[in-house]
Amino acid sequence: MSETSTSEPAATDKLSTGIKVSWGIGALGTAVLMNSVSVLIVYYLASVVGMESWIAGLLLSLGRILDAATDPFMGYISDKTPNKWGGRRRPYLLIGAFLSALSILLIFNVPFRGDGVETISYVLFTLIFFGLGYTIFNVPFIAMPAEMTSDYHERSSIHSWRVIFAGMGMAIAFAGAGIILDWLADGRTNANGVQMNTSGDYTILSLIFGALILVSMLIAWNGTRKAKMTFNTSKPIPGGEQMKSFFSNKSFLTIIGVKASQLIAVYASQTAQFFMVVEVLKRSSDQMALLSLPMVAVSILSAPLLVRFSRKFGKRWGYILSAMFTCASYLSWIFSDPSEPGYMLAIRGMILGVGFAGNVMFAMSMITDAIELDSIRTGMNREGMYTAAFSFIEKSAGAMGPALVGIALSYAGFDKSADVGVDNYEAVRQATLFGVAYIPAFFALVSVGILSFYKLDEKALAEARAEKALRDAAEAEA
Repeated sequence: MSETSTSEPAATDKLSTGIKVSWGIGALGTAVLMNSVSVLIVYYLASVVGMESWIAGLLLSLGRILDAATDPFMGYISDKTPNKWGGRRRPYLLIGAFLSALSILLIFNVPFRGDGVETISYVLFTLIFFGLGYTIFNVPFIAMPAEMTSDYHERSSIHSWRVIFAGMGMAIAFAGAGIILDWLADGRTNANGVQMNTSGDYTILSLIFGALILVSMLIAWNGTRKAKMTFNTSKPIPGGEQMKSFFSNKSFLTIIGVKASQLIAVYASQTAQFFMVVEVLKRSSDQMALLSLPMVAVSILSAPLLVRFSRKFGKRWGYILSAMFTCASYLSWIFSDPSEPGYMLAIRGMILGVGFAGNVMFAMSMITDAIELDSIRTGMNREGMYTAAFSFIEKSAGAMGPALVGIALSYAGFDKSADVGVDNYEAVRQATLFGVAYIPAFFALVSVGILSFYKLDEKALAEARAEKALRDAAEAEA
């Protein structure tokens, strides 16, 4: 088995605030990248490029499925990368930063129109390229906390910074995109009074977002140069034996099931939200700020409170509490209509903020604990392989939401001109609710059910560490 070493011995597993903040800022870039595509791509392809919404949703799903195949390779590569290049993970943060920034420019600058072969081919290529850039950055990025600290609660702390900056990234992708597009539209509307944007508007938006993605990811790369690192020092274990031990990690498999359900809910909701606000509620796109800014503010404020809650009641109960807030926010869309006051969007966002903070923070912290359990049992540092599995599930789950929403909208009669009239309004409303409320609420509850099988709490992890210490002592005496 592999022995582990660190780049520099540490007397404590407490991380400096600077390292935690720098690492967390990387989540701003990934959030802007992922959420801007999830929220806008189907709408952009349908209303600007002139593509059928079901084709747009299917292409986004297909791109994610094809890209997911690269995740295991990225995990393996980062696990085996020599530390002499600044650690096993950090070199890929640098490469992924530039590829991710370029991908957002390509995605929102489609040079063709309609549903032709050239349009479909271009869109599919750019979506795969986008996924590749995200994979190269995110798989090593998510693996880093397992290396940086082995403290049970410090992991929740570092992921709380990820929640804060991911929330900011979501606000930029939701509110920022809405405000910028509304400003660029300059009052242009269609026959039904719905805001209209040109391809040039999306070009400007992609340039702004590309710069934000690049800068935030570079900060994460540079700011973690002094973080603790681990690496393998002995011969590798055969692949079959590695996979056997991987699938015996029931804690990881359970929390991955939780995360998959959570992500299906998130991506379905995100895909449908822009349609809901602009097409169903008949608001300008800048009204997305009323939803996202309160969500981010509450997620930032609630993150440290949720960490304190988990110290007393455990991460599992912290996740369950957060999931209830998330579910309530999703279901509240059922009661929305064009006459509802703007503050209802803000209330919906605040409720979602608590759910978002806890769901992301606790699920990722529990994944990190499960990765450490594998290291304790096997002696191998396979953070990359585990985070690659997580990334694969993330993309696979993310593939379902857009496809379901796109098919539902096409079935309801949403045409390529984004013109929702009296005849098809209720059908489009129900199709949008399918994505923004019904699917997300169902899978949020499913994630809670799966979590009931998760048993790796602080006591269980401490016992595993103690058993390893006894084994190591016995081997040393022998």
